[in-house]
Amino acid sequence: MPRPSRASASKPLYSGTASNGRIKTIVRGQGTGIISAPSGDVFFHKSDVKASFLDLAVGDRVVFELLDDTISGPRAQNVRLAQPRKSR
Repeated sequence: MPRPSRASASKPLYSGTASNGRIKTIVRGQGTGIISAPSGDVFFHKSDVKASFLDLAVGDRVVFELLDDTISGPRAQNVRLAQPRKSR
């Protein structure tokens, strides 16, 4: 009898709505933060950051996928620093 395939050990992938914002708060001890976005404040966890969590600073512009979690509210995933704007 064939064995059922095992679920991946990594997090499931959910696609969210592309959005942008600025880092409003970072709590390094908990590995969490808040992004101020046009739709309101959005929570993120260090595991949702594509680069190093320690490289983020309050005020940084970021790009992320917005997930509307029905249990805990809006959450960001695939958080990464936005490309700096070119000066004229």
